[in-house]
Amino acid sequence: MHQTKNISVLLVDDDADLMQYWVAQLEGYFRRVYHASHAYEALEVLHRKHPDVVLSDVDLPEMDGVTFCQELKQHSSFQGTPVVLYKSGYLTLEDKRLGAKSGAERIICKPSTVKEVIQLVEDAYASNQMHRLVGNGGFDAPAAAPEPVVRSDSGYADYLTRQLGETISQLKKEQQALSTALNRFKDFAECGADFFWETDFDMRLQFVSSGPDNRLFLPTGSYENRSFVDFFSIHFSEASLKELEIHLKRGAAFDMTCELNRERDPRIVRIIGQPFFLPTRVFGGFRGTIADITDAQLRSEKLYFAAHHDALTGLLNVRAFETALQNAMQSLQENEQHILCYLDLDFFKEVNDTVGHRAGDELLIQLADLFRKKVRANDILARIGGDEFAILLRHCGLDQARRLVQELHNSIRTFRFFWEGRTFELGLSIGLVEVTHSSLTVEEVLDFADQACYSAKRSGRNQIHVFGDEDLTGKLVGDAMWLERFHNAVNEDNLVLFAQPMKRLSQHGSRCAWEVLVRMRSDGKLVVPEEFMSVVYRYQLANILDLWVVNKVIEWLGRIAKEDGIPGEFYSVNISADSLCDRDFKAHVHSRLENQPEVAAHICFEITESTAMGNLDNAMKFINDMRRLGCRFALDDFGTGFSSLAHLKNLPVDYVKLDGLFVRGITEDAVDYGLVKAIQDIAGMMNIKTIAEYVESDAIEEKLREIGVDYLQGFHIGHPEMLDMTRKKTAEQT
Repeated sequence: MHQTKNISVLLVDDDADLMQYWVAQLEGYFRRVYHASHAYEALEVLHRKHPDVVLSDVDLPEMDGVTFCQELKQHSSFQGTPVVLYKSGYLTLEDKRLGAKSGAERIICKPSTVKEVIQLVEDAYASNQMHRLVGNGGFDAPAAAPEPVVRSDSGYADYLTRQLGETISQLKKEQQALSTALNRFKDFAECGADFFWETDFDMRLQFVSSGPDNRLFLPTGSYENRSFVDFFSIHFSEASLKELEIHLKRGAAFDMTCELNRERDPRIVRIIGQPFFLPTRVFGGFRGTIADITDAQLRSEKLYFAAHHDALTGLLNVRAFETALQNAMQSLQENEQHILCYLDLDFFKEVNDTVGHRAGDELLIQLADLFRKKVRANDILARIGGDEFAILLRHCGLDQARRLVQELHNSIRTFRFFWEGRTFELGLSIGLVEVTHSSLTVEEVLDFADQACYSAKRSGRNQIHVFGDEDLTGKLVGDAMWLERFHNAVNEDNLVLFAQPMKRLSQHGSRCAWEVLVRMRSDGKLVVPEEFMSVVYRYQLANILDLWVVNKVIEWLGRIAKEDGIPGEFYSVNISADSLCDRDFKAHVHSRLENQPEVAAHICFEITESTAMGNLDNAMKFINDMRRLGCRFALDDFGTGFSSLAHLKNLPVDYVKLDGLFVRGITEDAVDYGLVKAIQDIAGMMNIKTIAEYVESDAIEEKLREIGVDYLQGFHIGHPEMLDMTRKKTAEQT
């Protein structure tokens, strides 16, 4: 290695092997490399050799490195000699304080490579040279003053004047730019925080300032040299102060949330601290902000509540209940059990059909309040369907569960619902299933409870039934019946397509898109999907159904395209998780559409948010492949997941369908309104169109128009109508 640095360095370390290695490696790089095994030897070398840089271990025998540095700095001959201290292991804030007090250039963790040592020496030497230059006015003083230069040309003075003027002008521009930047960052800071603070390396306040209006009412006077914790002791709780002390002692950046001590106006604040370092790279202290996040915190809590609770009753929703059930099942020990109760209201449809949905909603609210009063404190209550509820009786035997459920059942028998002068009586069918330490899944337990509830209804309604072997047998028989009907419907073309219209608000309310729905024809009647889809999903037949629907839609649109052209913007077709992950399904659809660009441009595949995120890789491949053909994509049931907004970044979709759970309550619930508006704003920024489901009144439509939703769908816009596959247009298009 060639000498490239005219620097002499003194290495101080009692590790003889390490020292020998470093010296051997560095001698070919620096002008001189001296070494010492303890501080007294190092002081002797300093007096004799005057090295340019000292690199010393802290843990030295007889005199430690910090004391050695202090001794060195007391001698006028060595005050300007840079000293870099290093220490093995973790470097504490106390170590940084001691290093700063000793006068060391830096204190660091022990270097492990020669390259690191070289870099440390070069940095310390360069920093020291810079200090000397600044201290001498920008240049080293010469040993003797040079003779003045005499110029004969009279224009030299003018030249100097011009040069000086240009320099001053440039300095003014730079000063103006710095002032502008300072004001800009000051404004940015005030937008993001309400209070500013700075400490020295001993955590004593050196600066505090409030924002423009001091909304937090924190003090700004008499802070000089008071510790951060002491100054704010009456404003924060003891627990918060202890957490602050821990962060400050660590010497690392921190971000914490706590509550101000106020009785009348409690505020939640966010405290951010960032360590800063002096030009010598020594720890200087902390700078930070305090911001009022009360409103944001409350909004966040409301969003979390809305994502996990039923908007109408305030009970847990089905997703949150499934999660709670999963956790409860996983925590079960041997010989422990829970009881799952599946509750289905009898005669609820009569209330809706007789006096309307508003009455039905009010009835559900009253019943939810009644259920709350009857369950125990540690039980879990949820609304899992339109008129269906579930209760998990935790750590409960079957006999005790029977008594609790019987009491609930008796309450419903005596309950009367009054609406506009009319009185309604209700019934309650309840299915019970024992949840034990077993290998059953959440889906299976819920399915068994649902089957027990169905048995209660089949026994004459308003009954209580405990799931047993006979239910399992009956369930298998029922599944076999529906499987036969489904296969017959597919093979004999007894599936029927319907289309429900969507209205685009920006085009004078025209009906320009449709969602394709499927029904089954059985025994001369049309069967809705709720009757047979659970069997289809349970036996993984959804891709067969999807393929039938997609083939029929492509065939129909292809015929229309050849005759008069396809009217409207798009036709939405639902795709299941099974189809999304099925390579054969994707290959078949691709082959059908690759030569029909006009048909592909009018098809919108609709996938649920949970399906897409649960099969993200497959979803991305399917979406990208179909989009290359011209197809569009919609994300269904959007908003029911707490991280929904983040999902929009990961999925290249054209539309999001706002979950009807929020849309139905938008006229009365500020949280529902806020959620829909937030989704609309984010989707708008990402150039994604929004579709609102369950639009059932003029009032809901007006609210959605106010927010700026792009498409509306629901019974207020139009009911599903059967597609006549022999005709060119739907009834909505004629």
